[in-house]
Amino acid sequence: MITPSPIRIGTRKSALAIVQTRQVLTAMGINANCELVPMVSSGDKIAGPLHECGGKSLFTKELDAILLRGEIDLAVHSMKDVETPLPEGLELAAVPLRLDPKDVLITNPNVQLENHEANITIGTSSLRRARQLTLHYPNVSIMPCRGNIQTRLQKYINGDFDGIILALAGLMRMGIFNKNSIDGVSANVQVLDANFCVPAPGQGALAVVKRCGDTRFDSILQKVNHPDSFLAIQIERTITDSLNLSCHDAVGVYAQIEGSTFSVSAILFSSQGLIEKKVNGLLKGHDKIVQGFIEEIKQAM
Repeated sequence: MITPSPIRIGTRKSALAIVQTRQVLTAMGINANCELVPMVSSGDKIAGPLHECGGKSLFTKELDAILLRGEIDLAVHSMKDVETPLPEGLELAAVPLRLDPKDVLITNPNVQLENHEANITIGTSSLRRARQLTLHYPNVSIMPCRGNIQTRLQKYINGDFDGIILALAGLMRMGIFNKNSIDGVSANVQVLDANFCVPAPGQGALAVVKRCGDTRFDSILQKVNHPDSFLAIQIERTITDSLNLSCHDAVGVYAQIEGSTFSVSAILFSSQGLIEKKVNGLLKGHDKIVQGFIEEIKQAM
């Protein structure tokens, strides 16, 4: 009897990436016949802000390259890191059920953000998070803070900042989300409403990427793909791609699918100032509505 070769799954080497990938494998039902191929990405090696060093594709380009070369069969990425559009020769094969895409503000229990006379330092290297937070709290000073979840939490624990902002989905996947503490350390843990801080395109979602035309794993990919999550992500990526937006821009785009309807919220800090737009409608004919939404934003830019 010939033993089938294991399916080679590429992933970043971080603890969160490994957890995410294993969750996807469990959903696909292939844990027993797979080989994880973890690697350190360029983004993991760079200490500076991503928008100054080449963008979020720094987290995906090495995996995408070995996928194109056939050294792995599939790659699992955090969706918000995936290039728009994908590199030529690759396609989005599946989007598992998206977790809550909101941001979480973790602050020292003594910090009162509403005290506009206080000088409060918040660690984040996200332009989107920084601009939205200071829009509501102009007294906040933003300090660069990069690294994996554990690294950023440790900086907060060490007292480098009064607070940090992280993605709720990452904390949930790592099993360390708690409303009164974070990773066992006392803190105010506030989930930011999506209207207060519009999430990044793709935040909370995972991407399974394959080579174009490779149909070998389509049946198992169908087990993990969540159609509403896939469509919401496609809407967000269509908007950012059409507007030529990237991590160099302070932008949030969040699409939600609810039954036969959908809604999109977008916020953009452009050279023309703050742009905030919302749209909703029936899923049937959503393409036309989304294109009209894009044109509306273009006119305001």
